[in-house]
Amino acid sequence: MALNLPTPPRGAPDAIRAKLTEFAEGARFTTRALSQASQERLDVSTPHRIYTLGLDDIAAGHGLDQARPGGWRFLVEDDGALIASAETSEADDGTHELTQFTEGPFVAATDNAVKAIRGLPQLAVGGFELRLLRIPALYVMALWLHSPVTDLLVPLAPSPIGKEGRLVPAVEFFRALTTQNRPSARPSPSSEPHGPAVP
Repeated sequence: MALNLPTPPRGAPDAIRAKLTEFAEGARFTTRALSQASQERLDVSTPHRIYTLGLDDIAAGHGLDQARPGGWRFLVEDDGALIASAETSEADDGTHELTQFTEGPFVAATDNAVKAIRGLPQLAVGGFELRLLRIPALYVMALWLHSPVTDLLVPLAPSPIGKEGRLVPAVEFFRALTTQNRPSARPSPSSEPHGPAVP
């Protein structure tokens, strides 16, 4: 299996684990899976960096070369079962701080997609780095499999272009985005149900 997980910023996983413990001990989780999870079984895995494209980028015909790197996303597990995701952003001092815990459809879709792509023959011929592509204005999230040779995307459900869970070449992915007729406004992925705000 040639799916490579990038090395996250130093201290980011520990910062998330500390918040998981703090929230669990204080009964501060309000979403179902996290509030019912056992503190001793909670852990984080599968680090991947978040890249963002804006609506103007899509309208201008830009692709992955214009995707802007941002924070990091981790998967939160309860005894090995994926129940949520956690995101960090870089603080002024260079450390990474937790910005949110999230439950919702994109979490389950990520779990299904990661399990599916690990067995794909395309991954057997070269290493791919796992990333996340987010286009908030179009309510699009996709796993991004990057290699020096090619880029593949796996749209996460719910996706306005369909193709959920399928491995899609970048050219096909962006063609579907630019030709799809969409309303001018959509909710952003940040509207997913999520845990209490991080102080």
